[in-house]
Amino acid sequence: MEYGIVAALLVVSTLLGLVWKSRQGHVVAQSGSTISLDFREAGKTTILQFTTEMCAPCAHLKPRLEKIANFRSDVAYREIDAIEHLDLANRLSIRSTPTTLIVSPDGEIRARINGIAPAETFVNAIDGTIPTRSVTATEETVI
Repeated sequence: MEYGIVAALLVVSTLLGLVWKSRQGHVVAQSGSTISLDFREAGKTTILQFTTEMCAPCAHLKPRLEKIANFRSDVAYREIDAIEHLDLANRLSIRSTPTTLIVSPDGEIRARINGIAPAETFVNAIDGTIPTRSVTATEETVI
């Protein structure tokens, strides 16, 4: 009986660990894609966080991103409701939340960060220290 309980707890904890790991940030550095919309702030790198109302990880991530933007005068933070702006989310291939785009002052999408990631990951994306890769035509989005 005790072994059954221990085995069940082990299975549950393993599943919870896998779910948590899948929610960790995944960074895709991009170059070549551009974004031109009202969410950007002139002359600043913009953190665009796509969220939904019921997204708990989004709420957890928001203060981290706001803190980065408040600490740096060259960075702005914008939160975008993916359902309210569904057309935009579809054009940018936003498939889950939180998804964060780092957009340069000239509108180039520098990185896409899916899920929750450490603040250092976002700062590295802002500073351009994440190596970029070529963007294929299907990944390029101009709005």
